[in-house]
Amino acid sequence: MNKIVTRPSEIDKNMRVLYAGNHYISLPEIDINDASIKSLNFVSLSNKGLVELSGEEALFEPRFYKKGEGLEIVKSEIEEIFSYIPSIKLYLSDGSRVLIKIYADLKEKGFVYEFESSEEMEVYLIVHPDKLSFLRFNSHEIDFKKEFKIDKWLKNPALNVYSYNVAFSLAFGAEKEFDYSDEGEGVILKLKLNGKNCFYIAVNSDMDGASTTLIHLKRKGFERIYEEVYRWLEKKYIKYSQDEYLERLLNKNLFFNYFFAVGKDMESDSYVALTSRSPRYYVSGAFWERDSFLWSFPAIKLIDREFHNLIAREMILRHSKNAGDHAHYIDGTVLYPGFELDEAASYFILLKEMDVDLDDLELIKALEMVYRRIEEEYDPKTGLYKTFLLPSDDPSEYPFVTIDNVILWRGLINLKDLYVKLNWYKKAEEVEKKIRLTVICQYLKIGK
Repeated sequence: MNKIVTRPSEIDKNMRVLYAGNHYISLPEIDINDASIKSLNFVSLSNKGLVELSGEEALFEPRFYKKGEGLEIVKSEIEEIFSYIPSIKLYLSDGSRVLIKIYADLKEKGFVYEFESSEEMEVYLIVHPDKLSFLRFNSHEIDFKKEFKIDKWLKNPALNVYSYNVAFSLAFGAEKEFDYSDEGEGVILKLKLNGKNCFYIAVNSDMDGASTTLIHLKRKGFERIYEEVYRWLEKKYIKYSQDEYLERLLNKNLFFNYFFAVGKDMESDSYVALTSRSPRYYVSGAFWERDSFLWSFPAIKLIDREFHNLIAREMILRHSKNAGDHAHYIDGTVLYPGFELDEAASYFILLKEMDVDLDDLELIKALEMVYRRIEEEYDPKTGLYKTFLLPSDDPSEYPFVTIDNVILWRGLINLKDLYVKLNWYKKAEEVEKKIRLTVICQYLKIGK
């Protein structure tokens, strides 16, 4: 075997960003200095990854004016409300201040760009749809066409984006005192500000869907949308009074995981699990069984047990046909071949965390398919299971790896327990024999 090791490039520049989004749309790179948004992405199962619309510098860039004169940003202060909602206070060159919050509706395909000023001014939001890309491991830029049109429903501006395998639209509006100008390659959204006001930005499969979603957002109003997000985060927030810093870190990761390691397909409303929805991760937009089942899903369960059961079941059904292969596309097909025992065993570790319906034969058949694949790696001479790749994703120097067999041993206990609950005692006994023959016995012998 040629021991080819793949290594990601080192990050030479790591600028802090904020982020926002829901399961439909992600805003993974919000600039902390000017509250601009670099990109927007959504899940596309038909394209096996994420679709990203971005600008050369920023997709959405706010600028501030008073009596026609541009105001410079002097400094910024940032806060993450409940460790998730980005709040950026900008101090401007004339002494005025603007507080900006960016948040997505919990359920709809849209988000709010909220502004609150200390004085009367105008906000221009420059829209730069410069690049369209697929995110699958890397960012793959593709050719596309764009057109700005005026929708018939609200007479609002909309952006249509077309490419060879994807089409979608964005619709733009505001709470009040809204205007816009078409600049050919981009559009400028304009807002009068004296206190609170906001832009609404909706995304959907076409202009009708985007504009009707915009209508719904406007009917709800930004204050109600914010209240719903705020109360949801408040309810899910985990307190840890012994260590304030650890509490913030825990919840920051908890909510980022919930919204950026899971997505909802724009085309079918099917849920997917994935490595990350941020292009800053070097293998974003793909799927690892271990990463989701062992690391991500337990945190999802802390937030929503019912949703955890749903996403766990769906991902087992989707990915079990290629159990153990190093990396999958989000639709379950193989992206990066190479059997990893810990990846395959993770299905049975996940099983312990689920509320399994014993009448769910589709799920049980999928788990048995995983077990059959693992059994192909069984070595009767040693009672151990082989792996081609290590948990580090690199080729293994030896066929048997201790940590992989320990993970599998624990997983087989969970599978055996399921068979007992099903009254499948013969299968439970077969798995029990494998449990006794594998890690505990073999490694205790070695210890002796």
